Amino acid sequence: MRKVKILSILLIICLLASILFSIAVNKVYAESGNEVTLNFEGGIIHDGYVEYSKIGKVQLFKGDELVTNISNNMIIDLNEADYEFVIQEIPAEDTGSVVGPAPVKLNINDWYYATTTLNSKVIFKLESSKFSGTLDVKLVRTRTVVNTTVKNVYNDISSKGVIDLTGGQEYVIDFSKDDELTNGLKSFADLDKTLYYKRDNEGLLATDNESEAVIKIVGNKSENKAILTAVNVGTKKSEVFKGFHTKYTGSALNYDGTDGGIINETRTDYYTRCTYEFTFQYAKEEVSPKEYKFTEGANQTYTIDESKNATFKIDADYSLFTNKVYVDNKLVDSTNYDSKSGSTVITLKDEYLKTLSVGEHTLKVAFSDNGEATTKFTIKEKQQNETPEDSKNTENTGSTENTENTENTEKEEQPENNNVTNNDVQKDNTIANPKTGDNVIVYAILFAIALLGIIALVIVNNIKRKNLRKH
Repeated sequence: MRKVKILSILLIICLLASILFSIAVNKVYAESGNEVTLNFEGGIIHDGYVEYSKIGKVQLFKGDELVTNISNNMIIDLNEADYEFVIQEIPAEDTGSVVGPAPVKLNINDWYYATTTLNSKVIFKLESSKFSGTLDVKLVRTRTVVNTTVKNVYNDISSKGVIDLTGGQEYVIDFSKDDELTNGLKSFADLDKTLYYKRDNEGLLATDNESEAVIKIVGNKSENKAILTAVNVGTKKSEVFKGFHTKYTGSALNYDGTDGGIINETRTDYYTRCTYEFTFQYAKEEVSPKEYKFTEGANQTYTIDESKNATFKIDADYSLFTNKVYVDNKLVDSTNYDSKSGSTVITLKDEYLKTLSVGEHTLKVAFSDNGEATTKFTIKEKQQNETPEDSKNTENTGSTENTENTENTEKEEQPENNNVTNNDVQKDNTIANPKTGDNVIVYAILFAIALLGIIALVIVNNIKRKNLRKH
């Protein structure tokens, strides 16, 4: 008996849980229901279908189940289940018309809706997102008259650039980008197709003949890009294509209402119109760079802690300057130099020059017309303890030989008086050290003169003595 009670309790709990689960599952429909009222205008209601005389029959299905109690002013909740009409056409009588009988159309609230044929059944689904309120449903056999007003909207762009296809490489047209060149190329591509273009006068023209094409563009919708390659270009190095290209990009249809059985609508067609100039590069062209000259500052010397900056003037128009300055083939950051017009003036800053090694360096300035200017300059250290006279002698020294002579002169032993020159030393040495042969002759002559003087003096004295004796 106790076991029976326990089982009964468990059964009740399961039933309650099922009810609660069902409520929870269907809660969305209770809270967000979309009830609509159906009226079948001009139709004869039968058990399970509505008949429109000589036109067709309409059945209402709730999911896979036929709604048998169909009626006018019946209310259904489109959020409760999937509702759909199944339409069966009644064959029309032969009227002898050349064009035949008018087709059967579904009309809801004076608007014609397209139906879907599935397994030989004509079906129309009542989507909750499209319908609400009262729905006046009817089948009509008519040739619908539609008055369509077409408006064209153009997006005008211009595109110019160089597409590098050298060596047979591919060029990626990235549809996520929005630059001028990419936007122009996108107007020639289709993400769902492979397109070919041939030369037509100066421009590009779509073609179905791959053998006459020069450009192939393969779309890839999954990656949102297209691949552009060159075909049938032979030995050509490059080609320029320019012209005007229009591409249809889509339409939008707006219903403007029905007037006297005529449907009024406005169709807006969108186009991209591109004025383009594309240069397709097939092979590398070796072009000798144009050489510009330095009119000022060439081969100059910068002395650390003495010079202030280093300025160079080039005979190139400043508009061609590309902000590309190289020292020893390394690109110099724009913060390390100043530039200005006249023609082109480049000033290397003092702070940057101090970072360079002592010695010779190469300066190169590039321009947009493939031209460049090149010169040398030297970094020099400031000489320490340099006197004005020494500096002057150093500047006047024109060769290594002279420098060596100067060094040898400084190394020679000098007299106590440092101001005595070599010539003075040579003069002093001439006086102090006469030649030996010349001195002996001089002494002999002097000796002979002195001897003759003594002899003459003796003779004179003897004569005087004799005269004194006579007296």
